[in-house]
Amino acid sequence: MNVLGINEGHMCSAALIQNGKLAAAVSEERFTRNKNEMGYPKKSIDYCLEEGAINKDEIDFIACATLDLPAYFEVTKRYPKFSIDDYVKENNEYWKPKLIEKKDIDYFSIFPKVVNKYYDFSFLENTEKSKWNELFKKERLRNIVNEFNISEEKVVFVDHHACHAHYAYFMSPFRKNVLIITADAFGDGCNCSISIGNERSIELKFKSANHNLARLYKYITLLLGMKPNEHEYKVMGLAPYANEYIIKKPYQVFNSTLYVDGLDFKYQEKPTDHYFWFKEKLEGCRFDGIAGGLQKYVEDIMKKWVTNALEIFKKDTVVISGGLGLNIKINQEIAAIPEVQNIFVAGGGGDESLSIGSALFLSNKLDLQNEFNSPLHDYHGPEIEPCNIEKILEEKNVKSKFHIKYNISNKEIAEYLKDDWIIGRCKGRSEFGPRSLGNRSILANPSNIENYRKINQQIKFRDFWMPFTPSILLERVNDYVLNPKNISSPYMTIAFNATDLAKKELIAAIHPSDYTIRPQFVDKKYNTDYHDLISKFEKDTGIGGLLNTSLNLHGEPVVGNAFDALHTLLNSELDALVINNDFLYRRK
Repeated sequence: MNVLGINEGHMCSAALIQNGKLAAAVSEERFTRNKNEMGYPKKSIDYCLEEGAINKDEIDFIACATLDLPAYFEVTKRYPKFSIDDYVKENNEYWKPKLIEKKDIDYFSIFPKVVNKYYDFSFLENTEKSKWNELFKKERLRNIVNEFNISEEKVVFVDHHACHAHYAYFMSPFRKNVLIITADAFGDGCNCSISIGNERSIELKFKSANHNLARLYKYITLLLGMKPNEHEYKVMGLAPYANEYIIKKPYQVFNSTLYVDGLDFKYQEKPTDHYFWFKEKLEGCRFDGIAGGLQKYVEDIMKKWVTNALEIFKKDTVVISGGLGLNIKINQEIAAIPEVQNIFVAGGGGDESLSIGSALFLSNKLDLQNEFNSPLHDYHGPEIEPCNIEKILEEKNVKSKFHIKYNISNKEIAEYLKDDWIIGRCKGRSEFGPRSLGNRSILANPSNIENYRKINQQIKFRDFWMPFTPSILLERVNDYVLNPKNISSPYMTIAFNATDLAKKELIAAIHPSDYTIRPQFVDKKYNTDYHDLISKFEKDTGIGGLLNTSLNLHGEPVVGNAFDALHTLLNSELDALVINNDFLYRRK
């Protein structure tokens, strides 16, 4: 049976499940090169069909994530198109008049509609706003029926948080008595849920629209001059630099609002909105204090909420998804709750995984005898196709600047890394989600702090405070990570405290302020070649890990193919690039 999952919203994507196996999954941004792409994921769907070796007419069912997509966001391409200035403008000219001044504002007079060849948005002109989302759902259905020549009965729309829950549960290795937590800014009328997963059955126990932590995090990101829905990780990375004194006032501001009441959330003082109210209250607070106060507040609230859920439902195993699940420091705090014995956070906790979650929901509903086995890896995207690198360099008129070494071995690459070369690796199937796990990565010697500075300033062009992460051989985890509960971390989704050895050998790949570490545990079973490369580096240096960050320029999606990788090389100071087994390096 072939089930196709589609996410047409924020971070649109597609996934294919064939007879209970996840055959392919990819985000549309990898093809269009528009960060946070949204809309009908045509190129992602085409890839899934190609990887599954099937035609459109061989699709049995289609699962569409999210029942109620906001039509006005889709028609303006809000997420991929908006800049920081646009988000500020949106708050000043739309949300403030609408929420605070109670005026009826025309969104399209502020942000014009863009052409979309898949959807007919003419209904926006002649129907009342309250019906837009309902009519857009019908338009989505019409488009899919026409694209696949499939009957409407075989197209199923799946609740947003049900998608998150199914992704969290089925991508984990746990099946019995699992507490499933989802939390994000919004989706189908709520922003959190609690379910129990047991022997492939998922039972919803609680959902709420009052869990406004992710929404708060989004707007504080904007108040700090960063891009919401994209740069929240920068606020998280900034938070550890703040001391207790500078955190105190911002924390009090946040803590005077939302609090946990059992499983639900209530307000001591309810803000009029999540931008202007906090802008006024936080006036005079220093930027790092705001970041630190916010992070501590959200950690405290989440710990209390999850602790209550563990006690009420008598569980000790937790899986997490939704946008807030991308906050690795929150996940670390949840893992430290005494009642938690097991925790798992899959690789793509944001909305990109809604396609997988919707396909899992429908597969489980349709075929209860077909066990979905978690792949325990995230390499679900396209391979790097063979290409003539020399010809590409000639076309770009840069051949004279580079050497090419064909059929390079991992032993040779490890020697370059030992000598502090910064190397991009573009090999094998691409990773799903925001984390690069060795196949679309920039790699470096983690023991040299100068590599951290060089990558931040000359290659990634990132903010000075942002840390990097290590890929660690599974066999060396206990040398570098304080992990008393033996928690699995194959996807860089949980933070840990670093050992003294890690502070020496992995210093360029841990947080410079609090010495936390966000590792990828590299298992030989799931990426033999990458494991071998790190092993060769270990043989040369004694260090069982590499600094690993995503192969892309700041603000761009992770590279999708060899052309994207070459673009990154030509527009940065990367020393070299591995494309399949070829090694492209600058003439010294």
